[in-house]
Amino acid sequence: RREWRCRRRFRSLLMGGGSSKELAAAEVWPPGWLEIPEGPRLIARTAILTISSMTPDEFCAMSGAPYCIPADQWDFAEFHAAAAAAVQEDAKINKLTYACVPRRMDESDFWRLYFSKVLYILDSVKQHGTYPPPVAEPSAAPPPQQPSEEDRGCLVQ
Repeated sequence: RREWRCRRRFRSLLMGGGSSKELAAAEVWPPGWLEIPEGPRLIARTAILTISSMTPDEFCAMSGAPYCIPADQWDFAEFHAAAAAAVQEDAKINKLTYACVPRRMDESDFWRLYFSKVLYILDSVKQHGTYPPPVAEPSAAPPPQQPSEEDRGCLVQ
């Protein structure tokens, strides 16, 4: 029964609906989800749902990504309800979970990687309105400096 309520709340909020009472009580959402307007939220939702399409090798490789939550800063208990809701929302996540847990990592590490990616997607959508984030163009080299009058005077002598 509790899982059903989590699922309903997760799906309702993921789609942008729900009452203010549900919104206030929603413990299943990663930080920042409800701050995203509906259009960018759909972009984020679509990107989040692609996580389950990753191969186990691609998924495990996220552990070296700069956005990955460090293991010593991770508390699975804070994300347990969100993990249960994610499984209900995206049935394909179970397949990835079974391919990774316990052969490659424990359940807590699986969800640490998953929510690291989710939070990275949310940050990208909140900051840039899109995912993946735009690639920063390399900065151009500064133009060579022209010698000042004093320097030119020294060169002439």
